[in-house]
Amino acid sequence: MLKTAKSHCGRILKLVRKYTGIDFLIKKFKHLPNKYKRMIYGFIFILPWLIGLIYISIPILFRSIRMAFSDKYYYIIDVGWRITGKWYDFTQFKRIFMDEPFHVTRIIETFQDILIVVPLVVIFALILALLLNQKLKGIGIFRTIFFIPVILLSGNMLMNFERNSLLTVPAIASGTISNFMTDYFPQVFNEVILGAFGKIVLILWLSGVQILIFLAGLQKMDKSLYEAARIDGASMWELFWKITLPALIPLIYINVIYTTIIYANLSNNAIVQIINVHSDEAGILAGTLTDEINYGRAYSAALSWILFLIELVVIGFYSFVVRLSSRKYD
Repeated sequence: MLKTAKSHCGRILKLVRKYTGIDFLIKKFKHLPNKYKRMIYGFIFILPWLIGLIYISIPILFRSIRMAFSDKYYYIIDVGWRITGKWYDFTQFKRIFMDEPFHVTRIIETFQDILIVVPLVVIFALILALLLNQKLKGIGIFRTIFFIPVILLSGNMLMNFERNSLLTVPAIASGTISNFMTDYFPQVFNEVILGAFGKIVLILWLSGVQILIFLAGLQKMDKSLYEAARIDGASMWELFWKITLPALIPLIYINVIYTTIIYANLSNNAIVQIINVHSDEAGILAGTLTDEINYGRAYSAALSWILFLIELVVIGFYSFVVRLSSRKYD
């Protein structure tokens, strides 16, 4: 019975393939050059993403742009959401930069914060990747430990850690290090250094994926290059600057982009907090997304596009820096 059923199914499939043109396409595909075969495979691989982009992401993107440039975005019962105003009036952006000085301050603070943290995370991840690339007993356990924060930082866990002061160094929080540095270093220098040290725990927690990316690059390095360089008398310092770092430059671009996007959209980000948590300096209002009378969703959309612009500026700046630094290796 099973063999009979299978034979019937096989005949049906053959008929379907024949009369739908699938057999013809398969024959044509087999005669294509490998170059075009790889292109087709790649297109099939990203097809689900393209469908989501066209039917979900792009409509939401254009609606967000319309919201950001509108006077108001509100809901009417039995009608739905409506957008009012002329896009060239820039109503929401004028409100942000002319009527809300506290929000402007938080935007500047966010830009400075991202500008400082991104290179620190990338550099820290590179150092840890070099250490974890050594042949040591139990090295796999250490690699797993450094990746655990990537899982724990998801959801509201970060807000809970920040609320309980688990993302700060006790010596920074108590003012011990700041008092010491004030006596010996200029104020501007102190603010940068203390800001970096104050986020050292968060930097460590944000480095998991970047460490894995650098590790993947390090493990694909050609060992014969290092052996030849050692025979010529190259030191470890020279091996790093002349072989390791040039080979990792493409991965540095990837990590800069990834770190900027991830860090800029964390729940403790100042702009994200304005949108989701509170609307003014005192924190009285519920948030711009829920406070339709004072701010509203159009205001939140404008803040979101400002955050997106900050991300583009940071990515562009550090990509330019990396490009300039890598010219001597070209």
